[in-house]
Amino acid sequence: MVPLSYEWDYDGHSAVGILMRMRSLRLAWLLGIMLLGSAWAQLKQVQFKTEVILERVAYAPGAVVNGVVVMQVDKPYHVNSNPASEDYLIPTELRIEAGKGYKVGPIVYPKPIEKAFAFSEGKPIKIYEGRVPIKFQLRLDKAVPKGSLRVKATLRYQACDDTSCYPPQRTPIEIKIPIADKDGAPNPSYPKALQESDSSGGMEDSSSGGLIEYSTGSGGLVGRLEEAFRTGRWVWFTLILFVGGLALNLTPCVLPLIPITLGFFSMQSRGQVGQRVGLSALYALSMAAMYALLGTVASLAGKAFGFQFQNPWVLGVLIALIVLFALALFGVYKFQVPPALMRFVGARQGWIGAILMGVLAGVAAAPCIGPVIAALIPIVAALANPMVGFLCFLALGLGLGTPYFVAGLFYERVQQRIPRSGEWTILVERIFGVLLLAVALFFANSLMTPEVYGWAWVAFLGLTALYFLFGERKEITQPRVVRFKQVLGVVFAALMVHNALSMMRPKGEIVWEPYDAQKLEQAKADGKPVLIDFTAKWCQACGELKHYTFTDPDVVRESERFVRLVVDATTESDPTVQDALKRHAVVGLPTVIFIDSQGNERRDLRLTGFERADKFLKRMQAVR
Repeated sequence: MVPLSYEWDYDGHSAVGILMRMRSLRLAWLLGIMLLGSAWAQLKQVQFKTEVILERVAYAPGAVVNGVVVMQVDKPYHVNSNPASEDYLIPTELRIEAGKGYKVGPIVYPKPIEKAFAFSEGKPIKIYEGRVPIKFQLRLDKAVPKGSLRVKATLRYQACDDTSCYPPQRTPIEIKIPIADKDGAPNPSYPKALQESDSSGGMEDSSSGGLIEYSTGSGGLVGRLEEAFRTGRWVWFTLILFVGGLALNLTPCVLPLIPITLGFFSMQSRGQVGQRVGLSALYALSMAAMYALLGTVASLAGKAFGFQFQNPWVLGVLIALIVLFALALFGVYKFQVPPALMRFVGARQGWIGAILMGVLAGVAAAPCIGPVIAALIPIVAALANPMVGFLCFLALGLGLGTPYFVAGLFYERVQQRIPRSGEWTILVERIFGVLLLAVALFFANSLMTPEVYGWAWVAFLGLTALYFLFGERKEITQPRVVRFKQVLGVVFAALMVHNALSMMRPKGEIVWEPYDAQKLEQAKADGKPVLIDFTAKWCQACGELKHYTFTDPDVVRESERFVRLVVDATTESDPTVQDALKRHAVVGLPTVIFIDSQGNERRDLRLTGFERADKFLKRMQAVR
């Protein structure tokens, strides 16, 4: 019997092989969909009951139908208003499908309340809670037949609690309209439904549950990236991530995987171009899908996922893992997927072997890719947008997987041009090891006081300079590599001197007065703006504001036209502190409030968390 793999069609390709490749691709996509569906199902699903109430019990043809969809939002949850307060929040939205016999009229959403939460970092956002009535209007056609007219609609909302938001929901709704010869009697439930909303408006007291501490460092690179997402420039960022994924293939963690990949494809494809394309695509897509799944889960989990990066225990474990990866790059030990496992997976035939190899390649690249992922997760979690999270991590994974796709297609040519290991690879490994240690120190930010953290960077830069100037003399001997290593040492030494001088330089700072309600009234009478700083000794980000932002010369000069008041909430039970927290609806620290010369707070400028001096200065300049 002739093997199936050698039955060729008139194009020179195996007919059975083509069918098998098509089946493999379908199975691969089905597997990816199942993985995403499983991840979604494991997250908490929060749904609410809905009810449709019409103004009358029946309607004549040509009549105007007024109705209300009432959603019961159970405690402790709430949903976002329409429109939502922030771009990253999903608004509650009622969509009525167009159909025969009626025309869709206006949809009116109830008046929201304003409330501050931990995930909004103290900034009041507009929400609905309790019974939420959404009014709608339909105009019936004059020729609509008598009986029951069924109108389909969808209610989209996202449930949130005090700390995080959950996956958005779409609830199908059916509006049944009785059609009769003439309009029916008024429905007594309709006006009652409009009056029973628990969303009564106004600012509620949200400071009774104890102060929370906001995240630190939000004004750095993470803050700028988050701002880019919220202003619609995330497409460019995904392209940057794709290019970054391509660049990660030059790292010492990923480069050794290329010969393994070439060996796998040389055993699997047997010269068949079509099969080579399919296996290469599966290999690259499985690697990208692994990262895309991670980004989707982080986005669906919302800011609750990102909040874990503020937990000292979680940070400690993360820092320890990064340091372990760094030690592997310094040659202390060797981090790799067990060779037996690689041989086992490499021996798998067809699409299963390609998928498993792609996943294992992604795991093996973890020491160099891990810090990038650790930096991205808080960003996509803060945005709570599954599509953006999916696209960002997919772009990174596709960038990482594209060279493997190319290598699988042209493995005969590529394997002749693979760069060989040498002293330059040793130096690249050491550079990435230093970068990993820098990432570990960055994540240790919230575990130290600003003063200690600043001097820790001085020590790190000094030790790194010594290492590049005098270390690895036996391992690295080529003149060019040695000179480049010494240049790196000089650069790090210069950075150390700059940071040390900055730490020792005496700094001016904003001069504050203790908070007093009478001073607020006096400032209003004098026509002066007011700056109020809510702080505490135990607050990490408060110390950063004091050390880095409130000492900036431009900020200090601009503050002189303000009445500068400070509320020290170290002892939260103090009656004066409690009065100030309640009066200004402060739920966490640090919080900086700006009040204009007319005595009105600029809520759009309220600051929660750390912010760089240049951006804080712009807030101050906007107050008149």
